[in-house]
This record gives sequence, C-alpha cells and structure tokens, in this order.
Amino acid sequence: MANPFYAHPKLSQLPTPFYVYDLAGLRGRVAKFKSSLPANAHIHFAMKSNNNLEILKALHECGLGVDLVSAGEMRRAHEAGFTPEEMIFSGVGKTADEISAALEMNIHQLNVESLPELERIADLAAQAKKQARVALRMNPDIEVDTHPYIRTGFHENKFGFDFSEIPNAVEILKTHANVLTLQGLTLHIGSQIRDLVAFRQAIRKTFKLWQQLNTQGFTLTSFDVGGGVGIDYLSADLAKDEELIAAYGKMIETEVPSIVNRIDFEPGRILIARFGALITEVQYVKRTPYKNFVIVDAGMNALMRPALYEAHHRILRIGGRTAAKSSDGRTQVFDIVGPICESADVLGYKRVMPSDIKAGDRLAILDVGAYGYVMSSQYNLREPLKEYILNGVTL
Repeated sequence: MANPFYAHPKLSQLPTPFYVYDLAGLRGRVAKFKSSLPANAHIHFAMKSNNNLEILKALHECGLGVDLVSAGEMRRAHEAGFTPEEMIFSGVGKTADEISAALEMNIHQLNVESLPELERIADLAAQAKKQARVALRMNPDIEVDTHPYIRTGFHENKFGFDFSEIPNAVEILKTHANVLTLQGLTLHIGSQIRDLVAFRQAIRKTFKLWQQLNTQGFTLTSFDVGGGVGIDYLSADLAKDEELIAAYGKMIETEVPSIVNRIDFEPGRILIARFGALITEVQYVKRTPYKNFVIVDAGMNALMRPALYEAHHRILRIGGRTAAKSSDGRTQVFDIVGPICESADVLGYKRVMPSDIKAGDRLAILDVGAYGYVMSSQYNLREPLKEYILNGVTL
C-alpha cells in the first residue's frame, strides 16, 4: 500500500514545521463535487479557506470560480488566472475601496449583507458610472449543529438581511435601478455542517422570498446556496465525505426548482480540508506525575483551529519506525502541545501515541487544508511557515 501524501519521502528532510498539500487528491474531490451537482451549478471556491496560489491555479484549471472576502483575495484570485466573471465578493464589512475595486473590475456579483452596504454600493456605482450586479444575502434564522463561532445563519449573528428588512431593500433597489441589478438571493448558514436538514430549511425559507421578488418587478436569475458542508474530523473515511456530497447534491436538485437559471455554490472545507497536512517535529517528551506531554515545534501560531474552536485534528507519527505504536506495541496518552507561551497552545488533548515517541520524531496533523495556513500568525515572532505542493510524485 502506498504511503499517504503526508509521509512522502521527499518531505522527510524538509525543515519543520510546514504545510503540504495533495494536489491529486484535491482534483479528485473537485471532480466528485462537480459530478454530484445539477447541470446549472456554478462553483466558487471559498478562498478564505485556502489562498495558496498553486492551489488556486489548480482549482481554476478544474473550472471553478472563487468566492472572495477582501481586496487582497481579489488580487490573489486575479494573479491565479480567475476572470472577473468568475468572482463573487462576500463579507459584512466591505470598504468603499474594496467595492470600488470590484466595480472597476466588473466582477460577477457582490453579495450584499445589509441596507447600509446596499446604499454604499449604489452611491459608489453612480460615482463610477457602473452597473453593480448584486445578490442579497439572507439570514434565515436557522440554528445549526456547529461551533458558535462558525454559525452564520442565526438571527443573533452579524451576517445577512433579516427578512423584515426586504421592503427597505426593495425600495433602495428600485430607487437606484439605473446602477443596481438584483441577480438573485444568497445564503450561508455556517461552516462545518454535516446535517442536511438545516440546509434544506434555509433553502426553502429563502426560495419563497426569491419567488416573491420575481413577482415584484425583478427578474432573478440566480440562487446562491453558499457553502458550509463539513467533514468528520474524527475519521479518515473519505468515502463518507463523498456520500455526504452525493446526498447534498440530490437535496439541492430537489429543493431548488429548475426555473432557476443558475445555482451558485461556495464550498471550501469539503474540497480542500482532507488534502492538507501540517508536519511538525517532536522537541521534547515530558512526563509528569499528572500528565504527559509531547512538545512539538508547531503551535497555535501554525494551526489556530484547536485553540480557537476546540477543534479536533487527527495526529499521527510518521517516519521510518512503525508509526502507530512502539516496537513493543505499547502506547501512552499525551497532550500534544506547541512552543507558544499560552496554555491554550494545545494541538491535541489526550492523544494515544506510541510509548517510545521521542525527540526528532515527526508528526502529521491531518485535515488542515482548510483554515490552516490562512489563519496562521507570527505570534512570539515565529517564522512564517512554508507550504509545499505534492503533484503526483513531484514536489
């Protein structure tokens, strides 16, 4: 059986810590996602999850667009080869400069999050003598089973329009019809969601409004279902991901009628998470009367998710020796911790590791292709991490 991508021999001499991505795996996942969706689907990769230039180029080659949340991402997307027609701009805090840049570039769509933002876009479009193509992001007030920090479609969250605000939005759109074109509605209820019931409820509620607006003088052509499909971080079973993707595609086909010309998608994690790993080296093995620690050279500066969300990532020993257990088969329980001067700097609590783990061993922290490197920092003045791409057998 071939080694997994994160145990590729070409990685063994690279200085740690670093990220590595499996381009072949990513391309396969994209193909599966595309084949599961209706024919009128347009996929825009959520660039906030991973903005590596080579990854973006590969996704563009696969026929995807991008979903952006900053001017920096817009510039990176342009560098990766995406055309303006392939870009959607989301986010609650778009600055005037960002909106102006999007209008100047003539991107496909601005996902609008509030009445003040809609008014600002109208003013800037009038000044620039441009037509702004917009979609209203709706907040369907749906509670989802995910971490509160990545729940975005509940009424207490900062995202999107409340349905009660639509009459005011309609007034703005009609008053500024010379510079605003309403293309459709959009929603995004959160991230790391694996229960399709919440998606179904949000789509049904939002699509009723879509139909109503089509009777009020608007000709809506698109319906944007956002992203948010999650993975099981406790499991390595990629087939389960694909089962969820297939079920998601069937649900979309059932819930979004064929009268919609175009269905937009904004996936991130479900495409890239599995195909990234953080490689780190053990510095010390510390045993105390209370707890055992494996201290590595990557910390919360390199991977923020465990400290921020209490997120779980599988952690495996890699290298020449039997990775999963010691030579005598024994294991011990350790906290896997980093070098940062914070007690929150824990990459994994109570992990069963080989009892003979020692300084110099390498560990792979898995499923970090999404929200890994992009959330890293130089806290404690740590050096920025390097990223490597495995394309088949070529590093």
